[in-house]
Amino acid sequence: MRAMQGITVVGCGLDSGELLVARALGDAVADARLFATAAMGQSVDSQSERKFRAGAAPVIAARHAGAALDPAALVTEALDSAEHQVLIAAAPGGLLASLTEHYSNRDFARELGLPVVIAARAVGGVTGQVRLVAEAARAAGLAVAAIVLTGWPDPPNRVQLDERELLSKIVRAPVVTLSDASDGAAAGWPVADWLQAEAPPPEEEGSAAAPAAPINLDPYDAWQPHQVGDPRNTPRPQIMQTMLEIIDAEGPMTAMRAYSLYNRAAGGRKLTSVAKAPLSSAVYWLARENKVTLTREADVPWQGDDMVRLPDQPPVRVRELGPRSLDEVPLDEIAELVKLIRGAHGASDPTDLKRAVLSTYGLVRLTSRADEYLGLAIDLAS
Repeated sequence: MRAMQGITVVGCGLDSGELLVARALGDAVADARLFATAAMGQSVDSQSERKFRAGAAPVIAARHAGAALDPAALVTEALDSAEHQVLIAAAPGGLLASLTEHYSNRDFARELGLPVVIAARAVGGVTGQVRLVAEAARAAGLAVAAIVLTGWPDPPNRVQLDERELLSKIVRAPVVTLSDASDGAAAGWPVADWLQAEAPPPEEEGSAAAPAAPINLDPYDAWQPHQVGDPRNTPRPQIMQTMLEIIDAEGPMTAMRAYSLYNRAAGGRKLTSVAKAPLSSAVYWLARENKVTLTREADVPWQGDDMVRLPDQPPVRVRELGPRSLDEVPLDEIAELVKLIRGAHGASDPTDLKRAVLSTYGLVRLTSRADEYLGLAIDLAS
C-alpha cells in the first residue's frame, strides 16, 4: 500500500502545460499540495517553487539564472510539503529532462513513486510524443495514470480530434483535454482513480510460453582507466581527483569497486589493506567536502560495503551490467530490476526471477555465489 497519495505531472518537452495540469488537479483535490521542481517563468502555489526564465532543460535554465537544483533537497521538500495532504508534483521540461547533469525528471518521479500524468500539447503528431514518454515511464516501473491534451481549443480541428481518438486506442491510459482557461476543468476527471493507478500487469495475450518482452536498461558508463599514482605514496588530493572521476562515471557504486578500479589503474593486482587505506581516506575527505555522498556499510547492511555516488546522482540507477561482475552491482539496483521483471513478466518464483536477472544481464550460469547474492536482492525487493 502506497504510504503517500499523489500524482507527478510530466510533459513531452518544453511548454507542454504541466503546471496548468497540476493546478487543475490541485483544484480537483480538496487537500492537495502543489510542488514544482523548476517552473519556467511560471508559478504554482508552493513555497518551494523555483522560477527560471530560460526556455531550456532545468539544469541549463537554473545555470543561466545563477542557481543550481539539489535533487535530494527537492525530494525531501516535496515529501515534507505534502505531509497529510495529496501531493501534486509538476516536473517541467519533459520526463527525461535533466535537473542536474546526473539526475532527470524521471529519477525524481521514481523517488516519489507516484502515478504519472502526462501533459502534451494538442498538436499534430502528439500521439508519437506521448507514446515515447509513456514507454520511458513504464520502463522505469512508473504507472501512467492518464494523458492530458493541453491547449485544447473550442472547437478542435479534425487533426486534434483524430489524434485524441488514436491516443485513446493505443496508449493504455485515459485521455482527457484541457483548455488554457482551466478553471473547473478537472471537475469531471476521475482523479480518485488516477491516484490509485498501478503499473499495468504483463500482457496475457497468447500462451504462457510466449516470449517475454525485454527489459530496457540504462547504458552503463564505465570509467576509462588512465595512469594514476601508487595509492601508497601519491598525495591525497591527486587520489581524491581520480576517485571523483571514477564515481562521476560509475556512481552509485560499491566503494570496493571504486577502490579496485583505482588500484588496477595504478598497476596493482590485489587490493591489499595497505593500498585500500589511502583510497578509503580519499573518499572520506570527498564526503566531508560534500563532493560525494558516502553511505556507510552500517546503514546498508545487506550490501556488506560502503556505497558512493555524486550528490546529484540518483540513489539507484538500473543499468546494463557493463564491465561489472554480478557481485559489483549494488543490491538496491538488482532489487529494482527484480521489481521491473515482476511488473513486466509476472514472475514470482525466486528461481525464475534469478534466471530472468541473469538473462537480462547477458549471463548464463547461476553459480552458488550468484544464487546467494540474487537471493538477497529478491528479499530486498519484497
